[in-house]
Amino acid sequence: MAKDQPNVSDLVALLGSTDLHELEQVKNLLQETLSADKGTMLLNSLVEYFLETSSSQAVDILSSVREPHDKYLLDKMNECMGKQSCRLSTITLLGHIVRKQPPWIHKIARFPLLASLLKCLKSLMIINILKQ
Repeated sequence: MAKDQPNVSDLVALLGSTDLHELEQVKNLLQETLSADKGTMLLNSLVEYFLETSSSQAVDILSSVREPHDKYLLDKMNECMGKQSCRLSTITLLGHIVRKQPPWIHKIARFPLLASLLKCLKSLMIINILKQ
């Protein structure tokens, strides 16, 4: 990363700013960086930030990702579904993204994330049946 560019984690943390002008600048910079970036570091940081904070700003950015980042996003969310501690937040994020209807929404059915979600729901159904 160039020396004149801020650290990714510093930028993501600024999504919690109460200064609307600064917040808009940070969102624009993150979206530009995400569009130009071929890696997954920023995307992963945004997902982790959402899981920790439930930030609506992070949802806005994550639901506006374009190809090929949609694959990376769905892979990261699938990874998070495997961790019980962040499963609910991941399902919440998925719900937000589905409601925003990004152009790649149809791809969700072909990714392992859907199978993980169904497995989770199936486990919950079995637990509820056993409790009765």
